Amino acid sequence: MSRPIDPNRPEFELEILRQAARVFSEVGYRQSTTEHIAKTVKLKKSSLYHYFKNKENILFQALAMNLKRSLEPLLALKQDGAPAAQRLGAAIRLQVQAIVEAPYIGNLFVTDKASLTSRHLKQCLELRDRHEQILRSIIEQGIADGSLANIDSSIAVKIIYGALNGLPLWWKPNGRYGPAEIGSIFVDALVDRMLAKERGPASQPLKPAAVAPPRGKRADGSAKKSIR
Repeated sequence: MSRPIDPNRPEFELEILRQAARVFSEVGYRQSTTEHIAKTVKLKKSSLYHYFKNKENILFQALAMNLKRSLEPLLALKQDGAPAAQRLGAAIRLQVQAIVEAPYIGNLFVTDKASLTSRHLKQCLELRDRHEQILRSIIEQGIADGSLANIDSSIAVKIIYGALNGLPLWWKPNGRYGPAEIGSIFVDALVDRMLAKERGPASQPLKPAAVAPPRGKRADGSAKKSIR
């Protein structure tokens, strides 16, 4: 039985977005239809258009909602007086939490943002850039106060989000680690081991002598005599 139209229920619109994100993720955005989405939320296809203009609008609203939701705590963290390294760790934990709470939506930004109209894509990219600007700002503060290594902050942010964006592809709610544990693992790897001022031997570049010479050559480049 189809659900009656209720335009005064924003929570139902959120449910449509969550279910649509699941459909897009499981079926594929290009392969999915508004019929698929309407069926999952027990609406007639014609009733679905009362809430959203079309499939692309649903994708945009889902992505924008997720980006705004994950941005809010970062804005508060930016003004926090805690040390930069601590705030960076907190920021990563917040992003992990946002991703695992809505894994389907977060993954869509990576896989299907090209399906957005140019205007909608521009709005989503601006929201993404605000996330990255906050993290860059925190990293640069950490470099200035000596708690973080002197690294290009824009590259550091790309590494962080590169790791975070892969999370929905392998993390499972019933897996070995819960959200809090995953957050701690990410902070340990990305902050304590990669960005902290005091880093271990794994971060040191290999010395030339440690690289194996080409076959038939000594380390000094001279040819070896063959032994028969």
